[in-house]
Amino acid sequence: MRKRNVWTALAAAAMVLQLVGTAGPSAAQTTPEVEFTFTPLSGPAGTKINITGTGCPHSATAQFDGIAFLAPQGSQTPIASTQVTFTSTAEGTFAPELDTTGLAPAGYTPFVLCATTSKGGPGSTFTVTVPVIPGSTYFPISPARVLDTRTGLGVGGAIDKIGAGGQIDVKVTDLLGVPAANVTAVALNVVATDVVGPPSYLTVWPAGQERPLASNLNYVPGVSVPNLVIARVGIDGKVSMYNNLGSVNVAADIQGYFQGDTTGSTYIPLAPARILDTRVGTGGTSAPVGPGGTIELKVTDAGGVPAAGGTAVALNVTATNVSGLESYLTVWPSGSSRPVASNLNFIQGQTVPNLVIARVGAEGRISIYNNVGNVDVVADTQGYFAAPVEAPPLPGSVYYPANPARILDSRTGLGVPGGHQGQLGTASTIDVQVTGQGGVPANATSVVLNVTAADSPGPDSYLTVYPTGTARPLASNLNFVAGQTVPNLVIAKIGSGGRVTIYNNLGSTVVVADVQGWFTA
Repeated sequence: MRKRNVWTALAAAAMVLQLVGTAGPSAAQTTPEVEFTFTPLSGPAGTKINITGTGCPHSATAQFDGIAFLAPQGSQTPIASTQVTFTSTAEGTFAPELDTTGLAPAGYTPFVLCATTSKGGPGSTFTVTVPVIPGSTYFPISPARVLDTRTGLGVGGAIDKIGAGGQIDVKVTDLLGVPAANVTAVALNVVATDVVGPPSYLTVWPAGQERPLASNLNYVPGVSVPNLVIARVGIDGKVSMYNNLGSVNVAADIQGYFQGDTTGSTYIPLAPARILDTRVGTGGTSAPVGPGGTIELKVTDAGGVPAAGGTAVALNVTATNVSGLESYLTVWPSGSSRPVASNLNFIQGQTVPNLVIARVGAEGRISIYNNVGNVDVVADTQGYFAAPVEAPPLPGSVYYPANPARILDSRTGLGVPGGHQGQLGTASTIDVQVTGQGGVPANATSVVLNVTAADSPGPDSYLTVYPTGTARPLASNLNFVAGQTVPNLVIAKIGSGGRVTIYNNLGSTVVVADVQGWFTA
């Protein structure tokens, strides 16, 4: 079999129009001269489709006897990458093979067209499925920048913002210590900056997949917005990023990666606990972090993390009481050089949270650096990644990355008990069912959610996410003011009934939550 050339592509298009363009697929399927079946009927992208058929006589003078290809379901247009020619046997049988590499999950129609008789048509549907991702373990690294549209890093040197409705694909494997193969997900701190235009959002998802109804960052002009994203890796080791409106520069710093085996660190979820608050001296620092200042924080033997610790700790870090110019915080392992990376970006008057998966450094500590001005810093533990073991049982849970899926939207009643629509009021809670939703299985121990607060009329408030059936902790996950749309990634331990509870402190707010993945024991 030979891959298509220009002549065969034109011939295939002409034959499709002749055979099925007017009569439609149902009429073509009744043609007795060409009959075929194929196996398998479904599989992930890259699956080879083996076609066997009869009714296409061999021609001794022709270069080939027929053409086979896939078309999108409901279409007759060949997908060029799948098109092949074939030569029949003397008995008129044929057996071409179609390659589905690079196709997004969806239904596709195989076509067989016989050049020697001008007969043929479509078969039944082949479904490209979402690949099954194995349980994955974590490998923390020192933060490193993989994308910056301001400099062209990660986008082939092209210095350009992502425009309205624009998309970029970013390579996240085979670089900066991330291996080329078997990487299922990456932890990226993504920052939107230099925003022009109306309020917008950024969606991050596996390259090669259909863009989901979900968001990861929400932003307006004049503010740089960070958020941690645990992104499932798509085709060619890439993730896709989409901007809805206006234009925006985007930077991304890789924090670590998940690999589809048991050689890395497993996750131990914890009830949130405060281990740092520079306003009151919790964690050993009792003053704001000044310009160019660095503090060290002991993260092992604190907040539920054992003294033996692990390889990394999940912290919700909050910057508050900001004075001075726009600044940022960088979190990295103590005892190593400060990287060119950031975890939180903020301006005067803001209170900004962000989830940080920080590699544990010397003496069980992490370092936190503030660039300019003064800022108080708060940190709440969410869980930790235990050290790898040589043989089962594993000490913690393995990760299953997913395509983002919305499971809560109080504006529409999605995921709200009783389907009630509206805002979450003062000192009110929602118990959100997470198992059985968005692909989360019944045996999940914790869930990765991108939680967003929006449309609050005020006053300033915060959300806390914690396991249903447990006492609400002294901790927060999102901080917001009137009119803001604020997202933050949350790794939430799952409580009774497969649920997590979301609490709002003051005023009222819309709450939205998108599943990014989950951990199972």
